[in-house]
Amino acid sequence: MSQNKLIVSNWKMNLNITNSKIIIDNMINLNLPKLRHCKNIICPQFLLIPKISEMIKDKDIILGSQDCHYEKEGAFTGDSSIEMIKSYNCKYSIIGHSERRLYYNESNEKIYKKANQLQKNKLTPIICIGETLEQRKQKNFLLVLSEQLIECIPKKLEEIVIAYEPIWSIGTGITPSSNEILEVINFIKKFLEKNKFSNNYSILYGGSVNSSNIDSIIKVSNADGVLIGGASINTNEINKILSYFYFN
Repeated sequence: MSQNKLIVSNWKMNLNITNSKIIIDNMINLNLPKLRHCKNIICPQFLLIPKISEMIKDKDIILGSQDCHYEKEGAFTGDSSIEMIKSYNCKYSIIGHSERRLYYNESNEKIYKKANQLQKNKLTPIICIGETLEQRKQKNFLLVLSEQLIECIPKKLEEIVIAYEPIWSIGTGITPSSNEILEVINFIKKFLEKNKFSNNYSILYGGSVNSSNIDSIIKVSNADGVLIGGASINTNEINKILSYFYFN
């Protein structure tokens, strides 16, 4: 289990270079001492990565991407290779986000290939899993999550970061109860241990995370961090969340 809390900002297809600089400058100007027990990871859209890599050089901010391709090169219009994002000092990559699964028909098989290639290139995958509202109501959501875990995670993955994002919560403002999140996170941790995956893992919660619910998510749910969407592009919100992790 990871000793660090991970704060992952998924900016999605938002912000230009000017807006990005405002958010990053505000993070830096918080003047919080180095968060030794936390990692502040930002994942901008691909076109922003080169410039942001320069902005955060020597700062306590880690760069990640929102996706990647598992092939080194080739006829894959619109994609970016792992080698390319690595060249700009990305350390993490989100893969398997529900929006990628929904809009681009991304399969567990492709997510597995991405995770495998990320590890070979010394980057850490942030593997997203989650259930639909219908699956939650049918009470078979743990089986759905089991299938995603077993089909997306390479057995030899040395560092595992799983982001549990109930699909029905993303962008809706609806957050599961702390006990519901706790049930799933404990299930994932037991699943990883039972199936003999690496014990170097972090389980994050994502889905309508904001400064108002961060305390209950972290303290009650046993989460090792959060994957933040909309709140991560709001300067006041992300600063409050970062400050919460420092003071707690």
